[in-house]
Amino acid sequence: MLYDVIVVGSGISGLFAALYAKRNGQNVAIVTKGQPLRSNSAVASGGINAAHLESIQSHIQDTIKGSDGLYDAQTIAQMCQEAPSIIEELIQLGVVFDSDPQGEPIRRPFGGGSVARTCYIGDHTGSAITQKLLAACKEEGIHILSNHFFMNMTFFKGALSGVTLLRRSDSEVLALACKALVLAGGGYGGIYRGFTTNDANGDVLAAALKAGMTLVNMEFVQFHPTTIKHKAILLSEAGRGEGARIVDETGNAFVDALATRDVLTRAILTHEAQGHNVFLDYTTLSQETIQTKLPQTYKSAFGSAGIDISKEPVPIEPAAHYTIGGILTKADTSTQIPGVFACGECASSGVHGANRLGGNSLLEAAFFGRKAGMHAARKANRHSFLPIDYDLIEKETRTVELIIKGENLYNVAAMRKNLGNIMFKHVGVFREEKGLLDALEYIHYLMQKSYGLHCLHKERDNNVELLSILEFHNALQVAESVVMSALARHESRGVHYRSDYPQKDDRNYNGATHIWLLNQTHMKVRFERMRSKNLLDALYKLFLKD
Repeated sequence: MLYDVIVVGSGISGLFAALYAKRNGQNVAIVTKGQPLRSNSAVASGGINAAHLESIQSHIQDTIKGSDGLYDAQTIAQMCQEAPSIIEELIQLGVVFDSDPQGEPIRRPFGGGSVARTCYIGDHTGSAITQKLLAACKEEGIHILSNHFFMNMTFFKGALSGVTLLRRSDSEVLALACKALVLAGGGYGGIYRGFTTNDANGDVLAAALKAGMTLVNMEFVQFHPTTIKHKAILLSEAGRGEGARIVDETGNAFVDALATRDVLTRAILTHEAQGHNVFLDYTTLSQETIQTKLPQTYKSAFGSAGIDISKEPVPIEPAAHYTIGGILTKADTSTQIPGVFACGECASSGVHGANRLGGNSLLEAAFFGRKAGMHAARKANRHSFLPIDYDLIEKETRTVELIIKGENLYNVAAMRKNLGNIMFKHVGVFREEKGLLDALEYIHYLMQKSYGLHCLHKERDNNVELLSILEFHNALQVAESVVMSALARHESRGVHYRSDYPQKDDRNYNGATHIWLLNQTHMKVRFERMRSKNLLDALYKLFLKD
C-alpha cells in the first residue's frame, strides 16, 4: 500500500503528527503494534504543563534549571511559549480540563516547578487527551493499522522508500511505501522489565540504529520516585501536587515531595539503605480531593495492593519511568535521513537535558508531534514514491520463519526478566564502572544466547512468542547503547549518577553522548561538546544566577 506519510506510534506525539500531516493534505497511516489506546501517553496521569501568560518565563527557567546544564534554550523557550495554545487546541478537540468557574483550566504544582502550571483531568490526563486525539484522527480519515509491529525502514539508492511491518494476525511481513516517515514509537523503559512502569522496548530506536542513525544521551533514564513497592505500579505525581507527602515509618517527611525526580529518587533509596521504609502518605488529604482529583490512584492502590489511600500510607520504591535519550533530531524534528522525522519519547529533542520536569513530557509530545506532522507533510508534498527493495522483505521473512520453525533452547520470558534485573542492579539510579562493565558483559552473553530463541508454539496466528523474541532482540541492542553511553560519561548529572564520579564536570562533559552502529555487531560512542551558546542561552544563564 502507498501512504504519503506513515506515523509509527499512537501516543500523543504520533496522533498529533498524523493529524497535522492529514490537515496538510496528505494520505496518512498510523502504525501501532497493539491497540492505539495502549500507549504510554494513555497511562500518563498527572498533567501537562502550560503556564499562564504572565509566568511563561518561569516555565522556561525551571525547565532549563531542571536540565542540569544540557539544554537548548531556544527550543525550550518556543515549547513553553506555545504551551497555552496547545491547551486551547486540546480544548477545541473536546478535552475537558478541570477548570475554575470561569472556565480557566486549574493548574496544580509539580516537581521542579516554582509555580503551579500543570493542567490536568483528575489523575487520568494522558488517557483523556489520547482518546480525543484518536477520535479526531478517525474523523479525519487517517488509516490506523493496529497490531502491526514496525520492523525496519526500506531505502532505494540510499533514500527512504517505506517501512517493513509484521502483521501479527498471520505473522506475514509486509512493506508499505511512503514519502515521509514519522517515528513516534515511545522510549525504552522496558529494558528494565520488572522494575519499570512501562514496557516500551525501544523497537523504533533499534530500527534507527540498523538504518545508520545516531542515538543521543541514552544514559539518561529517569526513575519515577513513587511506584507501589514490589509492583512498579505508578503513583502519579498528581497526588504529591495535591499535598501527599513522602514519609518514613515514623511519619517523618524526610524530603520535599515536589523536588525534582532525580533528587527524590536518590533520597528515597539512600533513606532505605539506612534501614528505613518509605511511604507515600495521602491520609492528610480530604475524601473529596481523593475522590475527585485522584480516583485512578485510589483504584490502583486498592486493586493492586489492597490499600485504602485515605486511611493508610502506601509503601513505595523508585522504578524506571521515562527515557530522555533517543534519536538525534534537529529543531524541526528531522533526522539524519531525509524524509524521516522523530518526536516524543523516542527522540532526543533537547528540551529535557539530563532530567525531565514532571508535566513536560505530554507537552513535549504535543509540541513536537505537531511540528513533525507539518514538516513530514511538506516533505511528502515535494517528493515522489520510490521503489521498495523486496530483497529486504525476503530477508526479514526468512528471519521470521526461522524464529517460528526452529528448535527453542531458552525461555524468552526468563531472559527478558534477567535483562531487567541486571539493568536495574547496575544501570539503575546509582552506577559505577565495575557494575556497568558487568552489565555490558551480561548483555553480550544474552545476545549470544538469543539466537537460540524460537517459538515453542508454531502457529502463525497472533503468535505472542514471535513478537516477544523480536522485541527482546531490539531490547538487547538498546540496552547495550545505554550501558556504553553511561560508561562514557565520567560525571554525575541529572538522572545519571556515577558513584565513582559523583560531581558534575562541565569542563569535560557539558555535552551529549552520540552512539551508532559501526557494523552489525559493534557500536561506537563519541562525546559531542555542546555547540557554542548563543545570546539567548547566555541570557538564561544570567537568569539562573539571580
